Amino acid sequence: MDSLSRHEQILRIFHLIDILFGARQPLSTAELKERLVARGVIDEMSDKNVRRDIDFLAKFGYALVRSRKRSPRGTPCDAWAIRPGRGAEELTAPAITLPELLSLAVAREFLTPLAGTMYWRGIGQVLAKLEQFATPELLEYVAAHRDGLVVHPRPATPKYRQRTLSAIHRSIRQSLELSLRYTSLANGTPRKVTVRPEALVAYEGAIYIAATRPPAANRVESIELDAIRFYKLDRVADAQVTSRSFTRSGIAVDAILADSITLYRSSDPARRYVLRIDAERATWAREKPFHPGQKVRSLDNGGIMVEIERAWDEEMIPQILALGEFVEVLKPTDIRERLATTAERIAARHAVRAKRSPSRTKPSRQSRRVVHAK
Repeated sequence: MDSLSRHEQILRIFHLIDILFGARQPLSTAELKERLVARGVIDEMSDKNVRRDIDFLAKFGYALVRSRKRSPRGTPCDAWAIRPGRGAEELTAPAITLPELLSLAVAREFLTPLAGTMYWRGIGQVLAKLEQFATPELLEYVAAHRDGLVVHPRPATPKYRQRTLSAIHRSIRQSLELSLRYTSLANGTPRKVTVRPEALVAYEGAIYIAATRPPAANRVESIELDAIRFYKLDRVADAQVTSRSFTRSGIAVDAILADSITLYRSSDPARRYVLRIDAERATWAREKPFHPGQKVRSLDNGGIMVEIERAWDEEMIPQILALGEFVEVLKPTDIRERLATTAERIAARHAVRAKRSPSRTKPSRQSRRVVHAK
């Protein structure tokens, strides 16, 4: 059994334990499957796998009782329950502390973009269980102190359709190609694109599908077929799971993101950057940072030297421009010329607007008071 299948089985086992402990009567294989589907744990699974999971529970000490009952069609079938006593100690109500409950409550806000996925439902279910064990006084204290940590910008309310998220999640879990109606920045109308999803990536309050493209005889590729691309879920009009399976690329998405703080990818090789930043912006540049692998060296005048071994031009240039006149690019040298040209265009555009704008009027009495107050 591969690691993914083992992970899925462990997830089912935990849900089966919870379902059986909460059941008031023995449950048949079909009833167990219905409850697993309702929780979003599975989409489909054979009766044989359900019985295998039940055998797993029995093997590890849960006192399962097998009985017979009638199905909705009236035919006899096996049913299972957990007998009180042995096996129940594993689910003794845990002690919950304020920091633990408060941390989970705040963590749920960070997961808002994942609403509709198993991760969102899972943390909600954990919170609901823990709140059953917490005292009313503790819950009131948590509610009163949640404002002690402000998440800004506050995650948007769920903006992705559960049907779309479920399709993507199933495609990733079962290694099935996914057909998208996707609107790219270069093309304003949705078009059909088939992808092989590897993972979902949460970035700056939005969800992206990290995926590769399947080969096509009549398509000219701008980058390698097996390269990871990122598709923003906001631009997905529809997602349908196909019946075509694929073999995972083996690319670790978190590993390729280690070279960048954004999701920018390019067919051009990453390059080495050396920046000299004045003292006025040195602290900001240290804290940002420009890149997770950057090396910073202090200068005698209070400024800093920043060295980045691997970075893409289109990712770095906007960050460099944000520093304005307080940064100098030492390497690559061609970027110096590109920035100089950009600066000339910015100056020219603002100079033209300045000539067209009406003459400045004297500030009002109220605006003068604001200026003096500052």
